[in-house]
Amino acid sequence: MKKCLFIISIFILSFYSCSKEEGEGGRSSISGKVHMTDVTGFNAGDEYDVPEYDVYIIYGDKDNVYDDRMKTNYDGTFEFKNLRKGSYRVFVYTLDLSEKSGVSPVFKAADIGKNEEASVGTIEVEK
Repeated sequence: MKKCLFIISIFILSFYSCSKEEGEGGRSSISGKVHMTDVTGFNAGDEYDVPEYDVYIIYGDKDNVYDDRMKTNYDGTFEFKNLRKGSYRVFVYTLDLSEKSGVSPVFKAADIGKNEEASVGTIEVEK
């Protein structure tokens, strides 16, 4: 009887451990580009793709704390690789003088399947 109960317990535990949540460990990816418009300073009105800009990703819908961060490439592009299927939110910060901090997040959502490449498109920010 104990042996049978042990086997059933192992089976149940292995079933729950196989459920995979969003995050790293898959073969999917999310990419995009960050484009900036200069609204202040000497170069007001200039537009360009932003190199070395921080881009954040949140795995799933659990909270608003980012799970990973990366910087854009020289041409403003970014790609979060090796993701599992699920829902993700990518965001960057943009100038917002109405906020106490002076910045506000710009969110883009993406749902990806297994072995899928998704794009959040171009994220527009201001400086």
